[in-house]
Amino acid sequence: MVTFCVDRIVNNKPYPNLARWEAEPYTSEWWQFSRQWPYSEPVHFLDYLDRAGVEYQLVEWTQATKETLYPISLSYFDFDINWFELLPTFIREKLRTKSLTLWFFYSEGDNPFRIQQHILSQFSNQDIDPDRIKFTSANSAAQQIKNFTHFVDDECLYQLRNQEPPIAFDHSIKRTKKYTALVRTHKWWRATTMARLWRQGLHQSGYFSYNTQQLINDDEHIDNPIEVDQFNGLRADTHQFLNSGPFRADELDSATHNLYATTVHQHFNDSYLNIILETHLDADQSGGTFLTEKTFKPIKNCQPFLLLAPAGSIAQLKSMGYRIFDHVIDHSYDQETNNTRRWDMACTEIERLVTQVDLHQLYIDCRDDLLHNQRLFLSNKQDRLNSLIRELTKQ
Repeated sequence: MVTFCVDRIVNNKPYPNLARWEAEPYTSEWWQFSRQWPYSEPVHFLDYLDRAGVEYQLVEWTQATKETLYPISLSYFDFDINWFELLPTFIREKLRTKSLTLWFFYSEGDNPFRIQQHILSQFSNQDIDPDRIKFTSANSAAQQIKNFTHFVDDECLYQLRNQEPPIAFDHSIKRTKKYTALVRTHKWWRATTMARLWRQGLHQSGYFSYNTQQLINDDEHIDNPIEVDQFNGLRADTHQFLNSGPFRADELDSATHNLYATTVHQHFNDSYLNIILETHLDADQSGGTFLTEKTFKPIKNCQPFLLLAPAGSIAQLKSMGYRIFDHVIDHSYDQETNNTRRWDMACTEIERLVTQVDLHQLYIDCRDDLLHNQRLFLSNKQDRLNSLIRELTKQ
């Protein structure tokens, strides 16, 4: 059984290690750690273990042994932080004597190779065994790095925070919309994607939203991983699209959309297909994948999907046991590592499905796979959690 240690336990709740924010468990302030420097937040991984019925021990640091993990759960990895200097003196000494293992748990998709270099540079001259420093990332490239592990955190986090009973979306009633494509936060590559649909008038066929209220006036030549000028008029159309926004698919505000607990049922049970615009088209130039709740929403809610995301994202889902509807959807774009070509291939497949395919029949043909995916998402995640624990604790 794995043991975790923390600096202190408050009301039977582990206080986030390294945190400087002060809050009492179960208060509104308790949920603000992720926004406060150094962005060390409550360890959601322990909530996953509780939900899955995986046994573990939680002790204060004084009871740590060499098998104990000292967790630091981060919402943001700040490269300006010296992690060694931020550690309490007593934890530094336990690391030097191999009396515990430092474990970073990070649910974002930043390039793990850069993170590794940053951490090793800080601990290399501190008489600490590098094998005593573990890092778990939601970026799949972490699997290539010694003492790093990969965990698709948002599968468990979305399951945890969106617990309302699922509606049986696998009905055979005709739907009014062909697809759902929702964008809450502006990014230039997302704007280019939605503009491509918009300039063909396809936005009228779907639950189509784009929030331009937080539009960032940055240089899209730098920020956009798509070589837009390869496509005639698309740069100008993207600007025109943004000037025509915002586009809304419901009446909820952006803050409500951001809550994992929010589900707009008509986006799933009145639409045939989900066009997922993930957080990244290129996972910080790492060559890895990064899946978020955006992908697991249609999976939970019985909808076929296409992914505009890093190369290998569809393959990642398949390796996790999810079915990808490849008997009716061409996911060959997923194997293309060039961002522009992958994006164009995915958009071309979207256009084919929306304009040429009987989506009602496609949906019926996918029914068994849809129900399989929903069951898998809702299932106990004990195996995935235990697999990560074994990786973290093996000597």
